[in-house]
Amino acid sequence: MKSHSSTAVKTTVILDQSLIEEIDRINPFPTRKEFLARASKEYLEKLKRKAVDEKLAVACAEAAEEDLLENNEWENVTLETWS
Repeated sequence: MKSHSSTAVKTTVILDQSLIEEIDRINPFPTRKEFLARASKEYLEKLKRKAVDEKLAVACAEAAEEDLLENNEWENVTLETWS
């Protein structure tokens, strides 16, 4: 299992004044730092889920194509037995 230990790294980010004001107005956390960390983590999880969804969509499309080909082969065999 992965270890979730982390080291804090100080960084500087430039954001629009209006965004900072909106964050300050509705931030439910004690600090901007916590708000931005949570928002970043949630957005990263959303991106990860989107990547998985896209991979699943490709796999499903490939499987559907394969199923269609297989079904067409069996349909011909089934029709032969009814003739």
